[in-house]
Amino acid sequence: ISGCRITGISNPMSCWLEPETVAVPSALLEAVGGHPLVAHTLLRRGIDSVGAARAFLDPAAYSHSDPTDLPDLALAAERLLQAVDQGQRIAVWGDFDADGQTSNAVLLAALRSLGADVVFHIPARQQGHGLHREGMERLAASGTQLILTCDTGVTAHDAVAHANALGMEVIITDHHVLDKHLPPALAVVNPLRLPASHPMATLPGVGVAYEVALALNPVQAEHSLDLVALGTVADVATLRGDTRYLVQRGLDSLRRTERPGLQAIYEAANLKPEGITEEQIGFLLGPRLNALGRLSDATRGVELLTTEDQTRARILASEVQGLNARRQWLTKQVTDAALGQIKREPALLNNYSALVLSQATWPPGIIGIVAGRLAERFGKPAVLISAPAEQLARASGRSVPGTDLIASLADCAPLLESYGGHPGAAGFSIQPERIPQFREALSRAVASKTVDLSPSVLALDAFVELGDLNLEFVREIHRLAPFGPGNPPLTLAIRNLRVLGEATIGRTGEHRRVVVEDAQGRTQTVYWWQSMDQAVPRGRFDLAV
Repeated sequence: ISGCRITGISNPMSCWLEPETVAVPSALLEAVGGHPLVAHTLLRRGIDSVGAARAFLDPAAYSHSDPTDLPDLALAAERLLQAVDQGQRIAVWGDFDADGQTSNAVLLAALRSLGADVVFHIPARQQGHGLHREGMERLAASGTQLILTCDTGVTAHDAVAHANALGMEVIITDHHVLDKHLPPALAVVNPLRLPASHPMATLPGVGVAYEVALALNPVQAEHSLDLVALGTVADVATLRGDTRYLVQRGLDSLRRTERPGLQAIYEAANLKPEGITEEQIGFLLGPRLNALGRLSDATRGVELLTTEDQTRARILASEVQGLNARRQWLTKQVTDAALGQIKREPALLNNYSALVLSQATWPPGIIGIVAGRLAERFGKPAVLISAPAEQLARASGRSVPGTDLIASLADCAPLLESYGGHPGAAGFSIQPERIPQFREALSRAVASKTVDLSPSVLALDAFVELGDLNLEFVREIHRLAPFGPGNPPLTLAIRNLRVLGEATIGRTGEHRRVVVEDAQGRTQTVYWWQSMDQAVPRGRFDLAV
């Protein structure tokens, strides 16, 4: 670590971990080719053989795992095929986020291709995540004999038992954190039942759905790779092993998709399909699908992704576009209200290890987005609670590196009605009168479970010159894509710059556009996000980008 110093536009108080000097074997350099930074980055990230490098860069050189490596998948596929043969009604039960919508669409397509009697169900956000007894009763009354979940259900002990009592069998496909005991389902297909080192261990809900579809109808499953990439990136899954491979192939499918719903979204969002990367999914496509689950009816998302009707697709895409605009407006309203609450009661931020805020009128579908922004801004887990009068309060939380939020919530379980999620993001329901007690309990739990990561460390991949930053260099770097958890984007540093000029941008001036110049007089425009409360560096400084 070179010491704490100005890094400029990224995080002005972080320490820099300068790139490790590595000796790249000539065989690896030759096999990778192109800019040497690509091979150097692969080696620093543990990819040290020609075979591993080729498999990382080219999905055609990767060996996809056998779907039946997933525990209970063979049993699940056998029972589903039996239900199809016997004409039994199957209900696919999914979650309302983008991962849940795409999972549902993948499984519906696979089962319909086999001629199954299949329906689908996604609960409204007001009902909360997971399986519900009421929904089970409605499905049983409609003649359902087999329930297939996607992206949900792994902790739904009571609901699964209730389904069994009503004469229905349940197959769970999910990727969320396991309880100590599995629900009484016929099969539980979850990659977290695999060793953490297994190539399939980081599959999201839609990845698990794809593996089930692959076992049912391999040809049809291949047509769903566009949805796999969309749901995986939108759910911020760790891009390792099979998960990375599926996103690589799925991005190619997204760029040439014939799916009317996706084509209609591209048109509404002014998105050129040939340029789609994981960034477009994360910032344009994923949020639009999530807006349906946050503010409307996520079943429309499944319809959008599965319809063959061009006119219907355009109608649904227009609705999605409007909901996304409303989502952006509501997000700003809730963010401003949360910051105002902190300003009025600074103890909420300063006296606790986790930030817990509540308000009666906050939309449940928006609070997770704002919790993420607050966690990033204040460097501690943030939980926002929508607590209408005389109703069960619903909460969404986001964490920071070093803190396992779901484990912290487990310590608070006696205070909660229900909870679930990941180490980085979780949700729960709670009786409103318990919120002050919960704030104290979560603060204690977070304090006991947080790994001290200070000082903040920014790991650099390379030092470059301002003149190196051109489109050919960008193309070389993107050979390492898709980027995300498990394969972070490269962080580059440029030495000895100065600011020539700057201007605020964004609807509320929260960002900056800064023109910098190096010692040779070369200039470049850079963007400094969320910089409204930070000073522009004076004199000469080094810049991390």
